[in-house]
Amino acid sequence: MRGAFICYVAWVLRVKLGSSTFRCLFALTAGLFAASSLGCDTMPVSRRPDRPRDDGAPACPPHQLSTSSGCVSVGIQGCAGEFVDDDGFCRPAREKCAPGTVPKHDEGCVEVGIPGCAAEFIEGDACLPTMAKCPTGTFAVPQKGCVSIDGPDGCGAAPWGHVVEAPGDVHVDPSYAGGDGAGSRAQPLTTLADALQVVQDGGRVVLAEGVYDEPVEITRPIEVVGRCASRVTLRGAQPDRDGNTSAIWIHDVQGAGVRGVSVESASIGLFIQAAEVTVRDVRVTGASGSGIVVTLPGASLDLSRSLIQAALSDEVTADVWTGVLVHSGARARLTENALVDGAVNLRISSEAQEVIAEGNLLEIAAPAAASDSVGVLLDAGALRLTASALVHHRVGALVTGALAELVSSRSLVSVPPEAAPETSGVTVEQGARATLSSTVLSGACDAQLEIAGAGTAVDASGCLFQGAGAAGPEHPGYAIEQRGGALSLSSSLVFGAGDVGLLTSGGELSATGVVIEGTRASPLRPERSAGVLVQDARAVLASTYVSGARVAGIAVSGGAGLELSDSLVERTAPEERDGTGGVGLLSDAVEDLVVRRSAVLESRVAGLLLLSSSGAIEDTLVRNVELGTFSAPGDGGRVEAVPDLGDGILALRSTAQVSATQVEGCARAGLLFDHSDGALARSRATGNRFGLVLQGTPRPDVEQDNRFEDNWEEDELPAGGLRVPGSGAP
Repeated sequence: MRGAFICYVAWVLRVKLGSSTFRCLFALTAGLFAASSLGCDTMPVSRRPDRPRDDGAPACPPHQLSTSSGCVSVGIQGCAGEFVDDDGFCRPAREKCAPGTVPKHDEGCVEVGIPGCAAEFIEGDACLPTMAKCPTGTFAVPQKGCVSIDGPDGCGAAPWGHVVEAPGDVHVDPSYAGGDGAGSRAQPLTTLADALQVVQDGGRVVLAEGVYDEPVEITRPIEVVGRCASRVTLRGAQPDRDGNTSAIWIHDVQGAGVRGVSVESASIGLFIQAAEVTVRDVRVTGASGSGIVVTLPGASLDLSRSLIQAALSDEVTADVWTGVLVHSGARARLTENALVDGAVNLRISSEAQEVIAEGNLLEIAAPAAASDSVGVLLDAGALRLTASALVHHRVGALVTGALAELVSSRSLVSVPPEAAPETSGVTVEQGARATLSSTVLSGACDAQLEIAGAGTAVDASGCLFQGAGAAGPEHPGYAIEQRGGALSLSSSLVFGAGDVGLLTSGGELSATGVVIEGTRASPLRPERSAGVLVQDARAVLASTYVSGARVAGIAVSGGAGLELSDSLVERTAPEERDGTGGVGLLSDAVEDLVVRRSAVLESRVAGLLLLSSSGAIEDTLVRNVELGTFSAPGDGGRVEAVPDLGDGILALRSTAQVSATQVEGCARAGLLFDHSDGALARSRATGNRFGLVLQGTPRPDVEQDNRFEDNWEEDELPAGGLRVPGSGAP
């Protein structure tokens, strides 16, 4: 108690008298009291407001640097008014935007995800369309809600329901017993085969309720129309010339159509070859094979308001079922459908062709089918995905190969609710291209967006990455993982990632206006925990906001290069288990580090920590670093934990060019160079325990235009002996 009281008195004297007066008094009483031996190293840090400087430089607001030429703003610039806080800093935080929007720093809160989500799919603050929310006889469509498989008008009265008679109709009713079938409503035929023989080009075959065990082959511009999908079932099977077996085979024709029927497939439900076909209000089910196949140049499918679903049972898992397959020069448009269960919901392998998908649900509704499932498999051609939901797959969308391109806007990709290993929302690899705009990627997975391979290019803007959690301590949990290629990321929000918000370990990254909040840390991999982690890659970050990350706000290592400008990193916290870390920006063995016009606030251990690195720091503010413990690999593979670090800029065995930088409110040193060279110019350290500390050789060139003042123990310590990582016991 006596020691604590003396430390408190010493701190009060420092604040009241000023650091220079206190040092004189302290020298006179050093023989009586040894303040450091009484535990005064951890005294509170003085947090005094700005005041006029002796050189005539103005007092500046908290978000600006005070220079001889005036006040200079740091942090994110050009900010929308709603993101500017009382201290003048721009913080485009998630909490400032309504659900369904993300912060765009220079514009405000912008909408993200599926527009006009149906009310029954709103879950908390999110839109999550699933089949489980819809009653039997309906299927889920993101913007329409639970849609009847029988179309908007239902089945109507027997035998023809709501099918309005038109010239050229040929009617079929298997229950008709008149024996005088002529194809009229009064005298229908009884078999599909007979109707297909007599229907004329441009006509329709109209089916009454029944099960039709007949194959259907269409080679002329006709339409097969059922009363409704729940009452009319086609389940015949026929081989084509190549051995493919299908229930409905449409080939070499323009203007054919199918609607209002169910198709039960033993292999292929609808097989469309070199034909232009419209399909509406149809249900296709099967245990293996494909629901719909569209193939060969000139083939096209227009599919709407339909359910394509794998038929599951205890014995059959439908692990080889593909909902819709488009390949070999074909194209397709899918509107307001549900493609459910199986191995792949939608596969596109159609070079130089495009598939348009709008307002669809692609889902693994049965948990047993999710282990190796893919929502979209795209290996050739282009897919334009709009207002659609990819839900509960092991991989939501796999875009692979130099011939593949995905363009996704206002959509949702949600991995299984229970974290599973080797899962991803969107994977782009092997030279493929992807553009994601205003898309939500959510759920617990290894990576919500995964980029790999030389030549791969991804542009993501206005997206929300939410809750990427690891499947267990042995698996990672990244929001974005880049292992090559080029990533351009802008105006996006990363929230609650498991280990790293944004990881790049190869290739080139350009990020502007990205917000990364609340990154957690895995206890087994604290060295791979950060808001942004750059390893062996080149990254350029501008107008970036990193808040509340664990272990490190931004970490860069292993031959990587980083340029950080006009950004704000704050409230970096230690790892929860052992309380180590909390560094704003950590650079380890980096040869090309540049930090400009940025602010690092409220860190532990260090605001900026350079280990065996070379970097330039200019026009930057570092404020309020608390004492903390830093863990790093030591000799013999052991981990060295160094307590009571609290430095603004800490350079260890590094070369640091520091200019026009201000460091204040640090529990230990404002600037500490340990066995480090470089230069220090036009900078200021104030309100720290020590202003500038130099220890070991080499040393930086310290210009006369620096100012070290009002630090509460020493403004300058030219022969310091403070403990740092690698120095061993004090």
